[in-house]
Amino acid sequence: MSIDLHIFLSDSRVPDRATWQKAIEDLGFATILDANFDVRHDTGFRPATYEGQETGFEFTLGAAADVLPTYPHVAARVGARDKCATFIWGGELTEMCAALSAAAALAKLADGIYFYPDDDIIYTADEAVEAVRRDLSSI
Repeated sequence: MSIDLHIFLSDSRVPDRATWQKAIEDLGFATILDANFDVRHDTGFRPATYEGQETGFEFTLGAAADVLPTYPHVAARVGARDKCATFIWGGELTEMCAALSAAAALAKLADGIYFYPDDDIIYTADEAVEAVRRDLSSI
């Protein structure tokens, strides 16, 4: 079983790996993205570490218009954000922790909208950071 999470953001706010990594660290999350991660071009499995353990998650950056038809009820909240970063992970706990923290940091950095379709949860960036902090502290 795989789990999806989407961060909707504006193309102009898509960061490079170093900027995103700094945001992760500034928020106090224990995820380190792969040093060679090209955010705009790399898709598929992206290696990472979480609390020093090797892990990773699937990542794709694409057009928001490709994702929104599946979830039309979130379109108003997404607004003019034209990109969608999709994170996918399986049953591994470290995969989930790395994906959640990376996604929350990306949302915060890019003023993104965080959408977890399995539970129909949609958060602002600040709400996402607080929710992920709560989730990670309960693990």
